[in-house]
Amino acid sequence: MTEKSISFRAHLQSNTTDLLTNAGIECTHTVRLVTGLVSMLAAYTEEGTPLSPSVFICNSISDLLKMSGVGEHVPLSAAVDTGGAASRILKFAAPLCGGGWSIYVEREGDGRRCKFGVFCGSNDPSSLTVDEVVLGEPIKDFPVVRVAQNVVNKVEVRTSNGSAVEFRFNDDADIEMLNNRSQVANLASAASRDLETPDASFTGFMDRILSSSIRDSHGTLIAVVPRDLAEIPEALSDSVKLDEPINLYERYKLHMEENRTAVSVSRLQVASKLLSGFINSDGITILDSGGQVLGYRAFIKSADADTPATGGARTRAYAALSALVGNGLSGAFFRSQDGRMDSNFIPGT
Repeated sequence: MTEKSISFRAHLQSNTTDLLTNAGIECTHTVRLVTGLVSMLAAYTEEGTPLSPSVFICNSISDLLKMSGVGEHVPLSAAVDTGGAASRILKFAAPLCGGGWSIYVEREGDGRRCKFGVFCGSNDPSSLTVDEVVLGEPIKDFPVVRVAQNVVNKVEVRTSNGSAVEFRFNDDADIEMLNNRSQVANLASAASRDLETPDASFTGFMDRILSSSIRDSHGTLIAVVPRDLAEIPEALSDSVKLDEPINLYERYKLHMEENRTAVSVSRLQVASKLLSGFINSDGITILDSGGQVLGYRAFIKSADADTPATGGARTRAYAALSALVGNGLSGAFFRSQDGRMDSNFIPGT
């Protein structure tokens, strides 16, 4: 009889080493920290409650916050050994995350030791996120690594030089490129294509709130209809139609014109949270190409998909929804419960 104990640690460590080296971090202690975080964040819980914090590893939390433009941090530790710190970091900091708070790890000197705590950026939905600021463009001599769970059993490690690896603890086939980000970006573009005046900053705002809402959902379907369409398409008439559409663009424009006051921030926040609630509901959320929310809990009328759009039925509903793109719809977006995404947009949207 042959007995074996097989670990994926070597594969995880090898890919992490390559990723961090390319980002300018040649440190075995930091590699051990990242591999530990990846392993634990795949399905991390505290007292039975699933937690999925984002962890940012950098050389200076003060500099990280300066680059973000605004924010604050709360230190939670003195210096500890970096390589074995993963469990301690998550135990102390993960329950504190949520509502814009994330974990930071500040490396000391050669990376042997580190300090950690939690930090947050602006609560203004129109402001750039820390991800966009420090992971959008390479920052010379200031490497940053973010470790975050995409969905259960899928953890992404992304660096400030633009590289990323998603580690999957399931039987999904390996893929060369993650395109989830571009799919959400295309959705944001489709939902802001026909504004009164083209506004790239509003498209970026839509990208942020859609990314957050979709990431926090248990799977979702989103349809985009042309702005000049008088009615929600007949195929989506089985829906909760909003008597007064939520005009996200109008709220965003007022927010900027009023110089980002507390009132305008609140106005934008409540609309963003409501959109998140729509996206996390069963059925299809309906947007238009002018930055408005028209309805939610829509169920598509189709011989193959006349069922609530949840579970496996969601995939069938997406197929029916996608078939309408170019024939009443500008675009269709799908995210499964396990994090798989697909989309179909009219070319140019």
